[in-house]
Amino acid sequence: MSAVPALKTSDIIFPALSTNFSETLSSLKRSALSISNRLNSITQDTEFVCAVADAYKLPLVANERCGSWYIPPSRKAESAYFKSTDGHTGQWAFSLRRLNTQVLDVIGKNDGCIVVDSTRRGKSMPDALLKTVPIWCCVLNRVLFPELTAHALCTPRQSISESEHSQIEARLDGFVQQLQNLNLEIAALRSKISKPLRPLWVTRESSLPPTPPSFPDFHPVVLCTASRRVRGGEVSEGGYIQGAGDDSEGWSCGLTPPLFWSNQSRLLATNEEDLPDVIEELLKSAGASMPSDVILIKPTSSLYVGPLPGATPDDFDTVISCGLDTPPATQSGKKPRHLNLKCRSGKLGSRDLRDELPKLEGFFLNMKEDPGRILVRCTTGKDLSLGVALTILCLFVDDNGVISPKPLSHAIDKSFIRQRFSWITTSYPTANPSRATLQSINSFLIRPFSSNSAAPPDLSTLQISGTPKSPPEPTSTLRLFLSLVGPWSTSRTLTSALPTHPSGTFTGTATFTSRPPSSPSFSHEYLYEELGTFKLPTGLEFPATKKYAYRYAPTTDTMSVFFVEEATKVPEPPVTGLFLDLQMKATQRPGEEAGHERLIKSEVKELRFEGRESHLCGKDLYSARYRFGLGKEGWWEVRYDVKGPQKDYVSATRYER
Repeated sequence: MSAVPALKTSDIIFPALSTNFSETLSSLKRSALSISNRLNSITQDTEFVCAVADAYKLPLVANERCGSWYIPPSRKAESAYFKSTDGHTGQWAFSLRRLNTQVLDVIGKNDGCIVVDSTRRGKSMPDALLKTVPIWCCVLNRVLFPELTAHALCTPRQSISESEHSQIEARLDGFVQQLQNLNLEIAALRSKISKPLRPLWVTRESSLPPTPPSFPDFHPVVLCTASRRVRGGEVSEGGYIQGAGDDSEGWSCGLTPPLFWSNQSRLLATNEEDLPDVIEELLKSAGASMPSDVILIKPTSSLYVGPLPGATPDDFDTVISCGLDTPPATQSGKKPRHLNLKCRSGKLGSRDLRDELPKLEGFFLNMKEDPGRILVRCTTGKDLSLGVALTILCLFVDDNGVISPKPLSHAIDKSFIRQRFSWITTSYPTANPSRATLQSINSFLIRPFSSNSAAPPDLSTLQISGTPKSPPEPTSTLRLFLSLVGPWSTSRTLTSALPTHPSGTFTGTATFTSRPPSSPSFSHEYLYEELGTFKLPTGLEFPATKKYAYRYAPTTDTMSVFFVEEATKVPEPPVTGLFLDLQMKATQRPGEEAGHERLIKSEVKELRFEGRESHLCGKDLYSARYRFGLGKEGWWEVRYDVKGPQKDYVSATRYER
């Protein structure tokens, strides 16, 4: 008798699907996480949030980005931005970007508030409520009420270990010092509240008080986690999703909290398969409902930010646009001064700022009169425009908020930038500039030493023949830079490996003309103007011109080359973007000893330096090498090796007196 073959899964049921269990489970999970289930879960959580508000008789503050999903607009008092990452283990921080001082207004007027947030499956409370807000409360207490007893950190001990609590507490004095370094108007902040702040925690497992409690010694900051904790998978929860409002960009099809609440009944009654079409219809009917109000950045009296579609330039003398080519249209016929910074949307636009911000310096420098009322605008009014406004605050605004068309001579470092940025966050609490934008601003305003270079030498400590040199000589790089002024005879050979790019020779003159530095980061600046004739191998000749700005930065002892606006009608072309940063290195002549002592001796006949740098221009890579030999018969050479999809050439130029 032959053996009976063992049963296979495919012999039992659903043969066609038996080998696709993984796909089936994924399909079930997607079904459980549907838009319908999310909106219904949000509605359930909202009922709990409103019950908490009724129990404590306190206003609701949404911790963005997801808090607004759980608060009906009629009951929302304010928005806040407490980041969960500032509460992550080992990364505890007090955000100087988001001071959330607007919450103090709500707390002071209502003797407390309720901050609403949620978190996804696997956690009982978000880190923003567990640690970020408690840190915020404690730091503000220590700054605003220093005369009271030491303000202890309050954390939920059932969720935060003794070790983590003590590690956070050890950082609080540093956070307090950082806040004090912003030089905010502490008296004005203190006037908003009358007592210290204290966090309290409420979850779906909490028992709500039968009558509103009284807290005579502190303002309660009730931290409400909207969602019920789910310990298993969503599939077993009957359609309920913990933290359904989180990461809405991935599931909402563009639906926003205001649009959801204004169309709640219709959305909840729509079948899942029809929801994307209904949401698209609602979005189209809502149109660009972007706020049209502009925001004044205090303590200035004339610097405003706003969104591109809504902000009207009628009442402004100067308009700076991020990403809009055409001059602003006005109803009154007035034509304000206009600067367009060519920035794309998103992170690409943030990167574009690095190349576009030099235009801002030239724009202000070329003003013949006071800039008047300034409007800075971008697509949202909350990202690129704030980065440009921050640049203006750092370069052209004094400590009293007075705007000057000329750069001010104050030192700019990270502490100074944070202090100026606090003007924006206190004037515009819901502002949300991206990290990429702020990084571009820091990169433009601060010119740090490269990782592979040392700080410029302090020549006052050097000795020549045993005698201290006093007063100190300028650095070698500065001496090199100053020696460039005036005309140079120029010859260039351009050798192309591609037939589509012409080879040839250039002869002419290049002149360095001194002009006032257009940025406080630089102590000296030249306009480089090249004029001559380019000759092809065929004998064809035609005139050729080129302009750059050469700048010297004393803080980094570097020489930089910038692009400028090359329109012939502009006598003083403004800087438009960075081309090369050159860290100069002294090179040794045959038979001589290298060293700073040797370089600054007056009897040295020739100083030799070299600088290398690369610049990625679109898809083309420019590898540059600068060589200088400066003595009685000065000369210098520049070689560019250019590689790209449609470029492959070498440009070698010799400059002589």
